[in-house]
Amino acid sequence: MPRVLIRAIIVVLALLAGGWLAVQERAAHAEREIDEIAFGSGGTLGPGTVGRAEDLLRTDRRLNPDRRPDLYEAVVLGRAGRTREAIAVLRRTVAAEPENLEAWALLARAARTEDPALAARARARQRELAPPVPDS
Repeated sequence: MPRVLIRAIIVVLALLAGGWLAVQERAAHAEREIDEIAFGSGGTLGPGTVGRAEDLLRTDRRLNPDRRPDLYEAVVLGRAGRTREAIAVLRRTVAAEPENLEAWALLARAARTEDPALAARARARQRELAPPVPDS
């Protein structure tokens, strides 16, 4: 009887691991596509592209526990000319993760024309968080 139980436990664990890997692959696929949209060819993003990015972000948020989808959202909004919305997303992100260097850098860039004072504060925080540059 114990052998059957051990085999059943192994099967359950294998199924759980396979399910987890499938979820991770789906999240990675969504992030790859969002990355292409956010950082692909230059220029302003059209409504169709922004809509596709929003769909992918919903998928990514369901499957990804970190703040990376928020950073992608801010970049997509910025490229779509929705700078104020991008700044709002980044403000929430840095409030939730004050040590997120990438979020502070994106905030500094997004705010430079809309809110120069905020951009300056974000650049200062970015410099505080940046790893020291070794002496040559």
